[in-house]
Amino acid sequence: MDSKFYIEEVCDETQNVKLDIPNADKNKIMHTLEENLKQKNDFLNSEDYYNFQQLLVISLITINFSNDDPFFRHITMVVKAIKKAIKKRLIQETNYYQSKQEFKIQQSSLFKIYYQDINIGFITSTQQIKSTAFIFINKNIFNEFMNKKMQIEQKDQQVRLTLYFFDINIQKEQQIQQDFKNQFLRINKFKNEFIVLNEEIDQQKQTTTYHVYKPMDDQLYFVKRIQLLNIPLDVTFQDIFNTKSSIKDYLKIQEARTLQRVSHPNIIRLYEWWLEIKNYQLFLFTQIEYCIYPGYISQSKNLLSYSYFYMNPMPQEQKSKLINEILCQIISGLEYLQQKQISHGDLKPESIMVTKSITGDIQVMLADLNHSQSFSQDLQKQQFKDYVDQKQQCLYAIGVLLMHIILAFPGEPTLRNNYVTKFQNYDIDDSLYEFDKWAQKSVKNKHKEFSFFLYKSYMELAKSLLKKQQFHELHEVRTFIQNNKQFDHLLV
Repeated sequence: MDSKFYIEEVCDETQNVKLDIPNADKNKIMHTLEENLKQKNDFLNSEDYYNFQQLLVISLITINFSNDDPFFRHITMVVKAIKKAIKKRLIQETNYYQSKQEFKIQQSSLFKIYYQDINIGFITSTQQIKSTAFIFINKNIFNEFMNKKMQIEQKDQQVRLTLYFFDINIQKEQQIQQDFKNQFLRINKFKNEFIVLNEEIDQQKQTTTYHVYKPMDDQLYFVKRIQLLNIPLDVTFQDIFNTKSSIKDYLKIQEARTLQRVSHPNIIRLYEWWLEIKNYQLFLFTQIEYCIYPGYISQSKNLLSYSYFYMNPMPQEQKSKLINEILCQIISGLEYLQQKQISHGDLKPESIMVTKSITGDIQVMLADLNHSQSFSQDLQKQQFKDYVDQKQQCLYAIGVLLMHIILAFPGEPTLRNNYVTKFQNYDIDDSLYEFDKWAQKSVKNKHKEFSFFLYKSYMELAKSLLKKQQFHELHEVRTFIQNNKQFDHLLV
């Protein structure tokens, strides 16, 4: 993924505001649904039906409210959002209609939306509300909506919907008969099983990360595609599963096989991996857990963006408790990997995903494990030395992470790490004084009373980790965070 991080406009958080929605009359709801079903059946049996084509609309819903039974309210909300998106597209973006009045007159001949064709559910990994809707669009305007992404916001209700429009009649690639020795290769699996919502290309790593919807289970995932440059196209089953080659491409495959067996709440889940040949090139695909923080300000994906948008403005007490929780979860995931004799190898804010647990609490997950190393097969002396070095580097990385989440700021990782280097070599009070001046000048969305001196105990912990002086094992750091009295004054 792109390591750059860009400042976005920071608006006021509305997450703590809850709307009380009165319970709707159940008889009225049933009458509405029955009437809507009758309208749909009349439409399907009419001549007008042949003037329309179906589109799939996938909506991600960010909403702040409390209600015992929000199902019907969500359906009506999705209908309103789709109508608003169609109107916005035809009037503002394409000038297909010159006025809202003209659009309103023609509306019934442009699209049809029925409650029975809308499914409301949750994204399994984030508990974010989503919907899938099959709508009918007039063939004359059909192309205006294919593969479009639109965002609709209902500020009065504190609701934001991100809608994706897709043609569901696209022909899938033909399944090709494979010979036995190549059965492990999948032909057109990615194109046939997933609908791509977004994609991010990392030219340096030669990888593409897709944000996808899988109709088969009505869920969202990330799929990462990695080009394998040093493996021949006629590779055999034995080459893939039995080789001990040190070529990086083979190691990537071995890592995928290893990570598919890893299961921990603080490590992002790998569901499946496979190989495909496309345009005479070999690719490794990994289907991983869809993991974002579904907040109202920003759909933050990693710890860097979450820290910037959500942690920076927090008051000291709230932020300190959250820092403790995040660090303990990260250490828990790293300890599990160590038990499996796997080293992460690239621990940084961008490689730690943030989401909500099923209870609504913060949950962080280690990701981007493509730099991980396994020491489980043959712990010779040199490998053991490397393993010890990796443990020390892991403690150092936690120190850097701690500094980043005390006050997150945008920029290339190399630029952000410059201030880590200064901190490592300067007197701590002098460093904090300089950092306060820098933060006052450069970071806009910090809390109004923020000062690095308020987090001096954390900064001292970070310095100890950077200097590799006090700690040798992860559990020592976790115990220190949980029990050391230096943090008591932060949690009063």
